[in-house]
Amino acid sequence: DSLDKSMKAFSIDPLMKSELLNLYRVLSPFKEVPETLKILKEKNFKLAILSNGTTSLLDELVKSNNLDNLFDDLFSIEEVRIYKPDSKVYDLPIKKYKIKKNEVAFLSANTWDVSGGGNYGFNSIWVNRNNSIFDNLDYKPQNEIKNLSELTKLI
Repeated sequence: DSLDKSMKAFSIDPLMKSELLNLYRVLSPFKEVPETLKILKEKNFKLAILSNGTTSLLDELVKSNNLDNLFDDLFSIEEVRIYKPDSKVYDLPIKKYKIKKNEVAFLSANTWDVSGGGNYGFNSIWVNRNNSIFDNLDYKPQNEIKNLSELTKLI
């Protein structure tokens, strides 16, 4: 388990594991996210989350932040039992909506995640909130934005 290895590497008490895992359940969106999602929804875009997280965690997060009415789907790797960047994960919205890869705008703040979606064929957008340098992953995203509100200018 990668969490156990990381905790050991940083000398974090193993008893903290459940507390660390529970922190994921109280994540809050950035300030501009709810309004931007509403704008996109009003423009009839299908909105979904595609995550390595569990279905129950994703459901809990969107409901606790009153975002559940803004997402059409929550896609979890639980459905295919393999992690991103495996193509089976990225196939989930393609199969559900019967669309082409290039019809998907795939956003992430994680460079490895953007690279995986982009290499699959999605239109990749890196959310670079901290003016970071993109990791050397032999891939460059098609677009870069500083926050989610900039997305409305791209699409």
